[in-house]
Amino acid sequence: MIGIMMTIIVILVIIPVLNAQKSEDKTIKLKIVPVRHYIFSKTDRDAHFWSAIYIASNNKVYVGTSTHASAASVYEFDIATSTMRHLANLTVLLDELGKGIWTNGKIHVKMQELDGYVYFSSFCEDNGPPAIDAGSYNGAYWFRINMETGKVEALARVSSLWGTTGQAMDKNRRIIYGLDEIGHLRRYFIDENYTEDLGRVDDWDVCRTIFTDEAGNVYGSYPPGLIWKYDPKKEGIFNLEFLRLPITIDSRSMANPMLDRRAQWRIIEWDPVDKVAYGIIGGSNLLFKFDVNKGPEGEIIPLAQMCAPAYRGGNPFDVPHATLAMTINQKDRKIYYIPVTRGDFDYDLVSTEIGITGKKAVPSQANRPSSYSFLVTYDLKTGVREDVGILVPTDGSYARGMEGAATDKDGKVWFVGSFEQSDEALKINGGFRSALGLGCYDPFSK
Repeated sequence: MIGIMMTIIVILVIIPVLNAQKSEDKTIKLKIVPVRHYIFSKTDRDAHFWSAIYIASNNKVYVGTSTHASAASVYEFDIATSTMRHLANLTVLLDELGKGIWTNGKIHVKMQELDGYVYFSSFCEDNGPPAIDAGSYNGAYWFRINMETGKVEALARVSSLWGTTGQAMDKNRRIIYGLDEIGHLRRYFIDENYTEDLGRVDDWDVCRTIFTDEAGNVYGSYPPGLIWKYDPKKEGIFNLEFLRLPITIDSRSMANPMLDRRAQWRIIEWDPVDKVAYGIIGGSNLLFKFDVNKGPEGEIIPLAQMCAPAYRGGNPFDVPHATLAMTINQKDRKIYYIPVTRGDFDYDLVSTEIGITGKKAVPSQANRPSSYSFLVTYDLKTGVREDVGILVPTDGSYARGMEGAATDKDGKVWFVGSFEQSDEALKINGGFRSALGLGCYDPFSK
């Protein structure tokens, strides 16, 4: 099986190189990286996932899944026993199921832990019937998972609108911040159980991750390559006027506007060791360091391009959109990032080839070669980038695209995304041919 996979993968990774007209000396052979694969459900097809994976202090993995049609679900995976447990369906929890209304069908945020609970918030984006009175939507909510019992509890409402795409926590002030789809920054007071709207920070295409530093300041980005900051001491939101992200795509034509999520950070994470944030640019997949304490506004330092090898140094429009699958491994002080080998975000449902060359017809989704998940690391001690290889589950399935990652206390890297099950994998796992799954890579195994 692995021999067959290697043949397929080598053919696929050559394709973008051919597009870049470098085929004569740039044939790239990538290593196979065996990983574990766990399914969420044999009966419920969890279709989408963004960001919502968290490994708590009880050595359990908490995952929030999404569906564009209906419901978001919460799962708990016990690392010690390799046991998956379904904790909640948000539409059932909120009494939305079967009422013909818009529903809480997405969990799109990074989760945080405090006092024995894991906190997250919800989101609605075309979840439920397509033609409906928008006033029927009850709104998005904050939730918490009791780590001892697994009970999921709905808390205060975020808003009556779409809901949150980014979330961060200030543990000292006991506040959770959420960036919603309409560009407003909201904060939730945990002890008082109420939400406050802090105002608009963006009005184009909001970033998908925000973070807090050790002082409790909150940061987010917006196109083209700009950054905002909320200062809790000054109680104000400020644009960092003299700081820019190292973006490669900046629109200069209304005929081809690029003020979108490619021109901002896609994923960012605060590192308590270096006391800086590390992030990935949406368009170029460029890893950068954001030192918030350097100078009056901070300093941005480009580090390395983390996309699959075939795209590096080529046409920036050819680079697949950055994924949300990045994690800082504190055991070996490396950043682990999982881009895709082709296509674009949303698990290869979007083609970057459309409208770029304009010279030949673009193959249909059914006929195009598939995307694979590729693992890249960056050593924070030495500054060395390493191409680890293509992720291949040991059960014979295919890892198509990941949109979230986290590291456990032993240094194992966990990730969630789209897996396509082969005939061999279906015999083991049952369930659906293509659905979300949980994966694990152990960089320290022999």
